[in-house]
Amino acid sequence: METALAIVLDEAGPFDEVRREYAVETVALGIPFHVTLLYPFASHDELTRDVLASTRAVLAACRPFDFQLTRIAMWPDVVYAVPEPDGELRACMQALFARFPQWPPYGGVHAEVVPHATLGEEVDAALVCREIERRLAPHLPHRCQARDVALLEEFEPDRWRERERFPLGG
Repeated sequence: METALAIVLDEAGPFDEVRREYAVETVALGIPFHVTLLYPFASHDELTRDVLASTRAVLAACRPFDFQLTRIAMWPDVVYAVPEPDGELRACMQALFARFPQWPPYGGVHAEVVPHATLGEEVDAALVCREIERRLAPHLPHRCQARDVALLEEFEPDRWRERERFPLGG
């Protein structure tokens, strides 16, 4: 059973409509619209009081911040909303990566982790990106506030939920 640390993006109605169509599996798992900070994080067996206390401490040292989803971008099989500015997001991610090197982001498969909010996955991004852009253009830029970080957990096979939130800045 996996976990993740993420900034859940509230008031995401139009984005969730797109996700229900282009990120069907993720929505079915119960995963909210978010920007991932660290995935995979500790498994249930590794999620000890010490790990939770360390997580709380790392995130308390990150100050709350605002950002906007400004545009739509893609990788070959993923379409995502771009959070900007992303300096605070990257700083928070780097603090978590440094504190928990035993859980490299995305299993260490990417040389650089790019902050993003996934809208479509396992899609032909070149084919669907323009349609997603068209549908979301009236909603961009979308203002977001990062005030806390959610610990998302797989609580049974193929089912996720929010376990708790850690406030930024203490």
